[in-house]
Amino acid sequence: MDKIIKERIKEITLNNHSDNTKAKEILKISELCIEYKPKKEIVHDLLDASHLSHISIMIANSPYLEEWLDKLTTLIKLSNYNFGYLMNQRAKRYKSKIVFKYQNNNHIQNISYEQLWTKVKVVAKGILNLKIKNKPLNIGIFSPNHINSTLVDLACLSFGLKVIPVPLNVTSKHLTYILNHSEISHLFIFGKRATKLWNEIEPRHQIKLISCTSKEKIIGDVIDWEFFISKAQLNKDFNTQLRLSNVSMENTQTIMYTSGTTSDPKGIIFNQTNIIIKRFARALALPKINSQDVFLCYLPLFHTFGRYFELMGSIFWGATYVFSQAPSFNSILKDFKLHKPTIFISIPKRWVQLYEMLETNLNLDNVEHSVIKTELNNITGGKLKWGLSAAGYLDTDIFKFFNKYGIRMHSGYGMTESTGGITMTPTGKYIENSVGIALPGIKLKIEDDGELRIKGSYVSKGYYKEINSKSFNQGWFYTGDIFEKRNDHFFIIDRKKDIYKNSRGQTISPQKIENLFQDFDSIKSVFLVGDGREFNTLLIYPDKKNSPTDLSSINDQKIRDIFSSMILSVNNFLAPFERIINYVIINRDFDSKKGELTPKGTYIRKKVLKNFEKIISPLYEKNYVSLHHKSKEVRFPNWLLREIGTIKSYLKWNGKIVTIKNHNNHLILSWDNNVIQLGNFVYTFDDYILDIEKLIKSPAHWLGNINFSNFTGPSIFRLKTAEFNKALVVSRPNYGILKSEINDNQSNEYLFILHSLVQKFLIEDHNVFIELKEIIDQNTKRNQELIIDAFLTYQYHPNPIFRLKLIECLAPLLSGNILVRMLRNSYEYQVKSKLKNSFTFNIKRLNDDHYESLIRYLKEAHSNIKISSTLEKNFVQILILFVSEFGSIHPTRYVWARSELIWWQISDIPNVLLSTAQKAYYALTSGFRIWIGKSSNLTVDPNTGDEYSWSEAIQFDENVSLKHQKHLQKAISNTSIIKESIFLFSENHIIGLNKIPKKGIWITHLDTQNGKSVFRLIIKTRSNESYNIVINLNEGLDKEFFSDEIKWLIAMGKGYKAKPLVENFGGYWPEYQLFTEEYIYGETLEKYLFRNKSNILNSHKVDRWQMRWLHFIWNGIQAYQEFWKRTNFKLSIQPPSPENLIIPQRDYTTGTKIISISRRRATKSIAEHFMALYSQFIIMTEKRYPGLKHMSDWEVIFTATLQSMNVNPGMKVLKKLKNELINSNIGNKLKSLGCTPKRIDDFFTDINNYGVLTKPVIFASLRYERWYDLNPKATLKARASILQELYKDYNLDSLIDDYPETRVRFFMMTCFKGDNIALNQEFKIIISDMRAEKLKPSELQKRILVITTKILINEEEKFFLARMLFPHVDAVDYVDLVTTTKGENEQLNLIFQSQASDSKIYQIRPPLVPKEIAQFHTLLTKSSLTSKFTISHEFLLVFSDRNRIVGGLFWKPMESERVHLEWVAIKQKNRGINLSKILLNDFFKRMLHQNIKIITVGFYVEKFFSKHDFKLNKRYGGLVKKL
Repeated sequence: MDKIIKERIKEITLNNHSDNTKAKEILKISELCIEYKPKKEIVHDLLDASHLSHISIMIANSPYLEEWLDKLTTLIKLSNYNFGYLMNQRAKRYKSKIVFKYQNNNHIQNISYEQLWTKVKVVAKGILNLKIKNKPLNIGIFSPNHINSTLVDLACLSFGLKVIPVPLNVTSKHLTYILNHSEISHLFIFGKRATKLWNEIEPRHQIKLISCTSKEKIIGDVIDWEFFISKAQLNKDFNTQLRLSNVSMENTQTIMYTSGTTSDPKGIIFNQTNIIIKRFARALALPKINSQDVFLCYLPLFHTFGRYFELMGSIFWGATYVFSQAPSFNSILKDFKLHKPTIFISIPKRWVQLYEMLETNLNLDNVEHSVIKTELNNITGGKLKWGLSAAGYLDTDIFKFFNKYGIRMHSGYGMTESTGGITMTPTGKYIENSVGIALPGIKLKIEDDGELRIKGSYVSKGYYKEINSKSFNQGWFYTGDIFEKRNDHFFIIDRKKDIYKNSRGQTISPQKIENLFQDFDSIKSVFLVGDGREFNTLLIYPDKKNSPTDLSSINDQKIRDIFSSMILSVNNFLAPFERIINYVIINRDFDSKKGELTPKGTYIRKKVLKNFEKIISPLYEKNYVSLHHKSKEVRFPNWLLREIGTIKSYLKWNGKIVTIKNHNNHLILSWDNNVIQLGNFVYTFDDYILDIEKLIKSPAHWLGNINFSNFTGPSIFRLKTAEFNKALVVSRPNYGILKSEINDNQSNEYLFILHSLVQKFLIEDHNVFIELKEIIDQNTKRNQELIIDAFLTYQYHPNPIFRLKLIECLAPLLSGNILVRMLRNSYEYQVKSKLKNSFTFNIKRLNDDHYESLIRYLKEAHSNIKISSTLEKNFVQILILFVSEFGSIHPTRYVWARSELIWWQISDIPNVLLSTAQKAYYALTSGFRIWIGKSSNLTVDPNTGDEYSWSEAIQFDENVSLKHQKHLQKAISNTSIIKESIFLFSENHIIGLNKIPKKGIWITHLDTQNGKSVFRLIIKTRSNESYNIVINLNEGLDKEFFSDEIKWLIAMGKGYKAKPLVENFGGYWPEYQLFTEEYIYGETLEKYLFRNKSNILNSHKVDRWQMRWLHFIWNGIQAYQEFWKRTNFKLSIQPPSPENLIIPQRDYTTGTKIISISRRRATKSIAEHFMALYSQFIIMTEKRYPGLKHMSDWEVIFTATLQSMNVNPGMKVLKKLKNELINSNIGNKLKSLGCTPKRIDDFFTDINNYGVLTKPVIFASLRYERWYDLNPKATLKARASILQELYKDYNLDSLIDDYPETRVRFFMMTCFKGDNIALNQEFKIIISDMRAEKLKPSELQKRILVITTKILINEEEKFFLARMLFPHVDAVDYVDLVTTTKGENEQLNLIFQSQASDSKIYQIRPPLVPKEIAQFHTLLTKSSLTSKFTISHEFLLVFSDRNRIVGGLFWKPMESERVHLEWVAIKQKNRGINLSKILLNDFFKRMLHQNIKIITVGFYVEKFFSKHDFKLNKRYGGLVKKL
């Protein structure tokens, strides 16, 4: 078996082909080795082969990685594969290949692998010579990186001699501790610092010293290096193989000490297994590193990265390790050019220096990429391809920069206890701020409190001489670091011991917050304070050298503004309880010499707090005076006391009043439970601390409170910014009290004016309404929110007339819904007050929004009128009259009012409401016709001067009888038929006889049927405009039936948010028994089918006609069902035939019209109604046109029913149909036609599971499917383009209100109709939740964000998800999805890329990290734009293709549909390339997507903004864009 295994190892070693089969083969070989236990040399051959790059790649790319590492661990232990065997193998394999390069006396010295192994053995002999009988041999190394100390370390590791590298950065105290604790018997020492520290403590230690060179003057028992080596060479009693075979895999091989902070350093123990298996694990994480690589190394060899990754790693890979001459940056730059490394591992600072050097040498914003690449190669030697940033955070932009220019960057998280690395960012899969994914061979688990624990074969088993360490438990090591895991990537939050709780018990991670400041150029250091305190504050040490603003040249206030904006930008990314409330700029940095920093540079927090106590204390000093009574506390701000002119000790509160010594003023203040009498008002308040400053900042709560304003004085009227206090509620102001004297009544402050008005309102001074209307009607936006907040607080005035007058005054500022609600409450109060006939209201103060709300209220009331109270019915009467009056004085809203009033007349309602609706309708029509005016019977031709009348303007077709000619001419001459009809059917055009030339009207007879003669009028004006009107003349129909038809035509026609089912109705003139309608272009469905009869029979066009017929069925059924629903299921068109319909021929076009409703008949039963639809509309038509075949029948009828009625009402109708199927005779006929109870039940099941498959979605999806079948290789952009076209063509947006899941369903049925089963299942859940109103469309982004964290989304899916979530994204736009943070909330956002006129690509997106907001602030400052950010501001920034900020804008949300744009700024050198236009256009689209309708601006540059359709608007007091 040994021979077979050996052959298979050889085969796999030589075979460079990499696939899962080969990976499985090598796994099988390892299993054979474990099972049959061949000679250890054979196992070692397998382990040797396993370091080769092609085998690492093979395993890393296979599903067997973890299984392979488990096998390796077993084989390493089984074969005693220690570091000496590994060294021996590399010497045999790589022989003369250089392993080490170092500089000695300005000469480069090279050591080959063979030479190294020889030297290691000599040094091992020398160490063994040092052994004293019956005493342990514990070797210490106290040295900077040096070839000799390195040889000592390698010799110890190779031959199982315990070795302890002592950190050079220890204190003398900790050095003493390490030497004693580790029981070092011999110490190899080198370097000035090591010598100095040793000499300080030498008298306390009896340790043999070996000097690695002879330069230093070391005190003690010292052997020099040459003597040590010469003695070693004399040692003949050294059997290499025997020594190697005796090395223990489990005993402690080495101890590495942490740099202790306040406590003693801990000794971390490692055995050979830990060391060896980590090398294999790291190789599998970086499988492309191989023996051709060159490491340039300066990291200290007493740290894990330098010792394990660089030194042992380079030997493991067979690579070359270059000793940097010195760790300084300039020295490293020389080494780059000299040695041309391929791998460089460094602390972040060196990478930053490299980047800054490039910035200095080149203009990174504008220079060509090739120039940057060339310069980077010049600096680094031209071969650098791997980079790793260790032991700290590297700016994400710098990380990505080096990646972009060919250096494959990595970072990670590690601890000494894990032999270094624990996680690492995968190659090419960097996620910002992540420390990557777990390295192979280690288990990571995050505890409930967030602490990360780790377990694995390369994790230390514990601390030296520490048996019961809390950090090690049942094989797990508890790191003490708090982590989060997202998408398999780990994010470090803080050290567990540094996390604290504020005074409210909320947990805060200071390091997480401090890290958010690390990229700010103006900040060098920050320290968060807040442990046990009410809020967080910050100590800031500025970076004056690197600050983009010269901090020495600006005043203190500007400096505070700069740092305040930075803090507010960070606060945007924090939860409310984490936010920073105050800060102080300190005059020195934190200092390790003062005990404030650990050797690693992290804070010793207790020491910082102690040292800066005098600076921190003022940050938490009370800026208020507290008055207490029982358990309650009232806080008065210090500034108010200064304004009043008193001191803290003079202020007293006895539980009833607040007094001031030597002052006449007092403040009524009594507090019982949650009720406070404060001044003249009574408030409810659920807290136990009343902050007077917060009350002052909320004027709506104190305007009119005379006692309060007299006590505080005039300073409160100078308030600049109001902040509404939601916690405080005015429950009982003192209405009708005698007017109190208002101090400072000469004040012109705006707040004082409002204060006076509120008081007048409260004391029932009628003059208040004149003054308040004057302020409101000035059409300025100034303090409108404050006016609303203030007066709505007192809307429940005890005087009902004052209530109503207040609503009338405030109306222009109120939304429609609020106005109607207030009217309803006011009316109810008036009735309860028994005040009669006084509910009068000036309708002229209402606007369209109010009008729409009135109609919406009436529609809702209409559906519930039978169960409404008498009060509600009376209120409805009032609103009916309001609607009528509004429609009369606003002719453009006449149609809405008419439609609503007609509905009330044709409904089954109480007589009193019917009478009111009839009177209102008459008043509306009369008012409209008075406004429109009767057309003149005589006019003058402007060209000839001839007079002419209507008779000369009209021409009749010969098919119009004389009788009809006379009747029509008389009606046209004596009424406003023409004028009124054109106004209603056009965009409000007023056309009289004076605008119509002679013979400008052509009248032709269209048809006579159903008791009416129908005439078409074509009217041409002098300006060549053309209008089409239809006149319907009663030819014997019963007048009541005729009048009833008119009402139904109005009801079925145009109205508020109602789609017309018939031609738009014009007017009715009963004296002439005629009415007008808009002319409908197009042919009836019957005529269309007849015209295409032969085409329908064409066997080659079966599919096309099948789809077309489905379209006609669906639209036709929906139209007839819509009519039936609007008549409250009382009337239906019989028969429902194709000849009574005009249906658009294209399936994406809406606007099906019923030609005549004269065939309306009472509905006898639901079953008969449905049977008529099926048999007379579908089956009879198919008999007349045999080529027509329906794809589906009853399901289409059912779905069309739901679409016409909405889902819930439609379901009720279908349930009634089901009952009739079971319980009536006609039900048997329907069942024979396939309409069975089970079929209805199955349909219900589908609806419950999947929602309604609407016709537009189905047809749009089928159209996409057909297109994609013809274009299977279409690009993503082409597919997105057709999706966008179809979505628009089929007007799918119009379905969102009734079917909120429409967009998700459409995308699911088209571009997501793939193999991602999990994603489709999530879409089904989304659709279900949206139907059940558990998920709002506005919450869809959050849901998708959650889905993307648990389901793997490929690039194609991500491409279409962006377009599904953001409809404004065009098909050709290059966009990407990104997760942004606002406080505690994460959401998916959009990155948009566009090409400016300089042909370069720019990226537009929200800020991802606080530093980007800070950079934007710097840009604004450099542009001389003053700006102060607040927590409510939002940002949209522009980045160059180098990811450098070149511009942006920021805004503040105002009302629900308005935002205020503060500034737009573009860097000077990036102007003139249309960037501002691109930025603003993207901003407008984003706002539109968020349902924003109004954008106001905070700065006046009319020329700039007029280009973007901003217009002056008096109401908002500036430039406004309406979206």
